[in-house]
Amino acid sequence: MNRQKVDADAVLRRWQRCAGRVLAEFLADSEKRGLPPLLWTLSQAGHLTGEADALSYTPDERRAAVLRWAEHVGSPIEVSHTTDGREELVAAWQIVPRGETAPVPGCFRATSPLNEENT
Repeated sequence: MNRQKVDADAVLRRWQRCAGRVLAEFLADSEKRGLPPLLWTLSQAGHLTGEADALSYTPDERRAAVLRWAEHVGSPIEVSHTTDGREELVAAWQIVPRGETAPVPGCFRATSPLNEENT
């Protein structure tokens, strides 16, 4: 393996470890503050996504979950409507873990069909 590949892999692993620390803090906060559980995804580049998924929540519950998490980190929410009839809520954030200098990027999100029942 060449040196550049090893260096790039080390950087990706570091970013993932940092995001893992943010996730651990989020999970602890969730328990302490009664925040709703989310479906968490960690990308190869260390981006962390918390999704209020359709299997666990109604559309209203998905919206409420994203609103609560966004409020928790002080992030604004962007709402958009897609051409295929979906509402998407996204609250993007960047958090610098303790002891680090670079932020971990991420978002909370929810997608709901606009014609889906809210109950």
